[in-house]
Amino acid sequence: MPTEKTVVLVDGEARPRLIPSTRFTLALLVFFAFIVQYSQRVNLPIGIVCMIDRPEKINSNLTLNAKTELINVKLAASAQSAIIKRGFLQEKKFHWSELQQQLLLGGYWAGYIFTQIPGGWLATILGVKWVFAGSLGVSSLATLALTVMYVMENTHFITLFVLRVIIGLAHGVLFPATVALWSLWAVPQERSTLASVGFGGTHLGTSFTMLIGGLLCRYLDAGWMYLFIGSSLIGFIWLVLWILFTASSPQLHKTISNHERDYIVGLTGSTGKKRTMSLASIPWKRIVKSKPVVALILTHIANLFGLFFFLTNLGKISTQLLQFSAQHTGYILCFGFFLTYLSSLFAGLVTDHFVQTNKITLTNARRFFNSLASFIPVLCMASFYFCDETQKTLGVITILVFLASSGLPYGSGYVVNFADVVPAFSGVIFGLANTFASLAGLTGNIVAGIIVKQPVLAQWRKLYIMFSVVYLFGGIVYLIYGSGVARKWATFQAVDNDDNQKKKLYDEEAVPMNKKI
Repeated sequence: MPTEKTVVLVDGEARPRLIPSTRFTLALLVFFAFIVQYSQRVNLPIGIVCMIDRPEKINSNLTLNAKTELINVKLAASAQSAIIKRGFLQEKKFHWSELQQQLLLGGYWAGYIFTQIPGGWLATILGVKWVFAGSLGVSSLATLALTVMYVMENTHFITLFVLRVIIGLAHGVLFPATVALWSLWAVPQERSTLASVGFGGTHLGTSFTMLIGGLLCRYLDAGWMYLFIGSSLIGFIWLVLWILFTASSPQLHKTISNHERDYIVGLTGSTGKKRTMSLASIPWKRIVKSKPVVALILTHIANLFGLFFFLTNLGKISTQLLQFSAQHTGYILCFGFFLTYLSSLFAGLVTDHFVQTNKITLTNARRFFNSLASFIPVLCMASFYFCDETQKTLGVITILVFLASSGLPYGSGYVVNFADVVPAFSGVIFGLANTFASLAGLTGNIVAGIIVKQPVLAQWRKLYIMFSVVYLFGGIVYLIYGSGVARKWATFQAVDNDDNQKKKLYDEEAVPMNKKI
């Protein structure tokens, strides 16, 4: 059985400090990258309300798993007021039908779902640095290109749909590439902290863009133009910093100290060499037979099945069942996303502190926080079961607790666990699991559309029961079989040894054409 690593000295020296360090600078740039990604992801769902001539209420059950999109639409669709708008541009609106609006929101996911697995594969063979750079470089250009609609007379819808698909395709590689990144840069005793800092950009990026986008649309003519321009410009700023200060691995970084490099390489086992990888070279039989890996994939799918659905529909629950206004719903959800960020950071810091001081093993830490991320939503489903307009306070508390618990796995749960268990294949396997999870999320919206015919609590209760069972299943499976120990066949050393043996065998079998036999 594999054993968990403990902190060791590097050449007789103490562990290099985390702040400041090259690896922490990398975490901050990953944090910035996710702020860019999520600002570009949610800018249209916010801006579309002030882009269309007669905004209509969007039915979230028709959206192609638009996740946070519809929540943001509700924020931007605040009650109209007599505020005089200003700005350098003249107001411009478009005439899009309800179906066209739904297609535009779903266009992002139509691209996003297809680059999950390629993202992990590209990160392995090209290097994480250039996958990140290519992803947000392309998406920033496409986001800036959205502004051409302001001067176009026709084809606004087609242009916007194609560009949103391109943005989705570009963004799809980021999460798998990030998991691959931390398998190379983060030692097990620091991985939770570094991952929670980086992934925190997803939550703050959503929250900030919701607030800023709503203000731009409310107070400026053609406010959506400023939203698109701003979210693209921060992408270009990030791109320059990323290219200057990062590398795909510690061995390739130009300014990292030898002490920090030796510390990271010694505990991750990475050689820093680019590897070739094909579908045939991935040990699928070992993956399927590994209980910790299968349990991780199942809890990943189960949790995101629920999370994707509720991120899409919490706004609907708040406005239709709890009877809050769209404006108040926006405030509640913005605060909820901030709690998601805090819980993610908390889980990462606490895990690394207790693991480094040998008070808990990494496996038990992962099981504990992943259990909270699975079982707290079960309790939230039970609470939602009684929440309507007569139980507003309970409803708000339940929403906030749900969002707070959803941040825990980003710091020490199924999101970061792939880098622990299958470091050499983490990006590809994460991409595979995320693809199934995205499809599951889409299925959840379809099922909800079939079950819920009227916005009444009695019909929503059927969904609450279904999601509580799914969350419970994912939590129990991981609690029993989850692990924080790398599988022997999935370590960098094992993969490098296999590659060397194959090369040696090929050299022995190869015979020069001009040599007599």
